[in-house]
Amino acid sequence: REEVVQIRKQNEDLVNNILPPHVSTHFIGVKRKDEELYSQSYDEVGVLFASIPNFSDFYTEERVNNSGIECLRFLNEIIYDFDALLSKPKFRSITKIKTIGSCYMAASGLNPDDNMAHNPDPLVRLR
Repeated sequence: REEVVQIRKQNEDLVNNILPPHVSTHFIGVKRKDEELYSQSYDEVGVLFASIPNFSDFYTEERVNNSGIECLRFLNEIIYDFDALLSKPKFRSITKIKTIGSCYMAASGLNPDDNMAHNPDPLVRLR
């Protein structure tokens, strides 16, 4: 029984990590048919792709950068800084979607309960 609870918690953490909070809430805790899909239409959505151009050219596994560790440390610092910004209340309407290599993807306007839609600063809204 304890193992089942632990596995369920791990699954919930994974779903919460992959999906925006209002979507994961839709799936967690409610029995649904396997075929039931989730879809939502939005009037305004902003998507951000932030990438380091030519990162693969910059990344090298040479002795001078500790076999590539310094390149990865630098990339990790940038991702951490983006995550830290998005954790601030001012940016709560922006959801991190994922990182793929050196590309950071985030979106705004995905949460229907978000009252930041009236924020006059378009950079905060990403729209």
